[in-house]
Amino acid sequence: MTWLIVSREIREFYRDGRFLFGAGLIVVLFVTAFLVGFEQRKNVFSEREVAQQLDYDDWINQPERHPHDAAHQGMHVFKPIPPLSFVDPGITNYVGSTQWLQAHRQTEVKFRPAQDATGLQRFGSLTPAWIIQMLGPLLIIILGFNSFSGEREQGTLRQLISLGVPSWKLLVGKALALFLGALLLLAPLLMLVFWIAFGDVQAGDRYDVLIRLGLLVLGYLVYLGIFIFMVLTVSVLTPASRISLVVLLAVWIAGTILAPRVLVDVARTVYPTPNQVEFNAQLNQELRKEYTKAWKEHFGVEDRWGADVPLSRWGEALQVDDQAGYNAIDRHFGALWNRYDDQQRLQEFFGFVFPMLSVRSYSMAITATDFSHHRDFAVSAEQHRRLMQNLISNELVEHADGQGEHHFDYKVSKEFWSRMPRFEYAAPSVLFALQRSLNSFAIMCATLLFSFVFALLSSRKLV
Repeated sequence: MTWLIVSREIREFYRDGRFLFGAGLIVVLFVTAFLVGFEQRKNVFSEREVAQQLDYDDWINQPERHPHDAAHQGMHVFKPIPPLSFVDPGITNYVGSTQWLQAHRQTEVKFRPAQDATGLQRFGSLTPAWIIQMLGPLLIIILGFNSFSGEREQGTLRQLISLGVPSWKLLVGKALALFLGALLLLAPLLMLVFWIAFGDVQAGDRYDVLIRLGLLVLGYLVYLGIFIFMVLTVSVLTPASRISLVVLLAVWIAGTILAPRVLVDVARTVYPTPNQVEFNAQLNQELRKEYTKAWKEHFGVEDRWGADVPLSRWGEALQVDDQAGYNAIDRHFGALWNRYDDQQRLQEFFGFVFPMLSVRSYSMAITATDFSHHRDFAVSAEQHRRLMQNLISNELVEHADGQGEHHFDYKVSKEFWSRMPRFEYAAPSVLFALQRSLNSFAIMCATLLFSFVFALLSSRKLV
């Protein structure tokens, strides 16, 4: 009986042209978004690989010079592009791609593509994730808004109930039809994802990417399932199809267009963060306190780089300075990043009401384009900067004695620069992504269960 209902619903989808028109439009958008996103990712990936090698070549090919001068010049490290970033770029365009490793303090990741974008980007970019999150629910609404209300208007619903067809079987059959419609729509697109994702992924990463793809599909199916039961519930409770359509479109606009933007501002209000000027001022103030304390403990003076500390001990002073600054840097950047995590968790919590908030967070985590993955890169870059600082400070300590007033005349040979290893960033595994996405996935599953139960209870009114 259930599969008879499913086959009848699918025939109706094709007969009135709704599925063919809606699916055809989304397929075109999907293919366009995939190909454009893949090409952009490939270009950016190659550019950053070349830039990383050229910057390191500049470092190791430096002429003989004072080590601390080289530390102020520093080096640049470039954030790798995750393999699935063309599916969901997440916050990639907003957090930058390049970090400057310079002496004395950590810097923020720079060069954000969003800075060069137009105001249209606030409405979202054409990506596969955006299409599923925004247009997937709309397609389900178009297919299912009259599932019960339309049959009620035609009189066929009463006939089905009079024949003894249980209301829950009607609900399950219509839900399966909508689910298969969405699945058939995604099936050829998933093949395209697999082909593109594995086209340039290294063999050692393919297993990880495969698991991420599976988790991504699972999450989006749960997300679309929420809307399937929501659409069926509204169709049961409304007396006419046009009323059902108006209500569902209002819910779609509120849940996918308005709520995400409003709740971003709400999260910033509840968990405010300093702007860049304020953050730098607070960090610099804390650094001065730590420096003063460290110099007083090690050298008995409060004046940094004064005449009371001989030039022969300035290598040691650099070590003291750096070690004192590490604690302040970790506290301030850690507090700022924790605030961003608080904002994200608050938005995820509202996923019980607006599922798009949960699926957006889940999708970014699985595709490695969320803030937690960006934070991992920033921490790795900072560790590399500290490795560079320690290498230079140790060199100055080792060769400080006997330099006297000519301390700054000391120069290292080219061999010294090659002691600094090239920055190699190992991205977190899929287990890291699972840990970061567990809350959002649990919220989606709970919302799916609630929507199913509510739809099941509502269907009893058909009897």
